[in-house]
Amino acid sequence: MAHIQACPRYPVAKLFALLPPKFIEALEQNQKIASCCRHPENHDIEAWYSSEAEAEKGVPDIYKNHCTCGRVHVRFMVGGGDERPVWEVR
Repeated sequence: MAHIQACPRYPVAKLFALLPPKFIEALEQNQKIASCCRHPENHDIEAWYSSEAEAEKGVPDIYKNHCTCGRVHVRFMVGGGDERPVWEVR
């Protein structure tokens, strides 16, 4: 099953006001990842739907942070109540 892109890759620095603080804090405070990866302003982020059913709901449930070093950090959103940002690039 292929994922479906919900929001195109875009610099995190331009989306700080839109992203939930826990997205940023999870990277900044994770001592198990490389130091460059703990600087979200160096990342691009993109959002995905895990399935057709999620795409029909219109709410992304997978967020991928791409670091400048090439690593990708994935955040899965499950259940209700979580803030799930959506953006458009023009």
